[in-house]
Amino acid sequence: MIFSQCIDRKKISYGGDWGFVDFIHRCPTYNFTFGGDTSRNWNALADPIDIMQAPSEVLTLKKTIDDKIRDFAGELFFSKVFFNSVEIIYADRLKAFVDSGRQDVTLKYCKAKYFFYYEFKPDTIATYHIGIALDKNGNIINKFNFPSKDYYKSIDTTFTYCKLLEIARKVQQNIDPIEEISLEYNAKTKRFYWLLSQEVVDQKEGTNYFNQVYIDAFDLTKATTSRASVRVIY
Repeated sequence: MIFSQCIDRKKISYGGDWGFVDFIHRCPTYNFTFGGDTSRNWNALADPIDIMQAPSEVLTLKKTIDDKIRDFAGELFFSKVFFNSVEIIYADRLKAFVDSGRQDVTLKYCKAKYFFYYEFKPDTIATYHIGIALDKNGNIINKFNFPSKDYYKSIDTTFTYCKLLEIARKVQQNIDPIEEISLEYNAKTKRFYWLLSQEVVDQKEGTNYFNQVYIDAFDLTKATTSRASVRVIY
């Protein structure tokens, strides 16, 4: 998809929630990815490490997760899912993290052993975050934040960001200026939707209200608007 210049590309934000806070928050972890740092001198504050330096079971676990996502959500959904990286908790290196300057590191919130990061990408710009937590035995211990193949409706590939803006402005005339556009998922309806949020221009201390428009990602003719709020404290 060719990006249109009707909105600043920086305003197209990621959607979804990795969900890592509930499983590896403030834990001593190293992040591994394809094409990461090949140095053998791991630094707790450094860039992701090449995945070939991760424990041998990691690639096997990745394949297992890939298969489970495919089996659960179907091939059509999985074809747009991409592996990002994996974080692994190293409890025995807690002191090394503290000594490196990570004074907030603790084992108190470490419910998982591995945390895999995936992205669902309907095009080359929009991204929906998917996080998969595993215990030390390789069992998935969190819920999937995406639909099963019985409910998944493919994203309407005819969409453009200009088209989304046009739809939003018809539904809610007071939607400009746009703060961001993101792809989100409603676990109750089991549908993906585009969320367009208005920017709060004249912020004041306390509660600030702004408009939002929800557009069904499968059926762009379905759109609703709502009013949201954010609290500002100076």
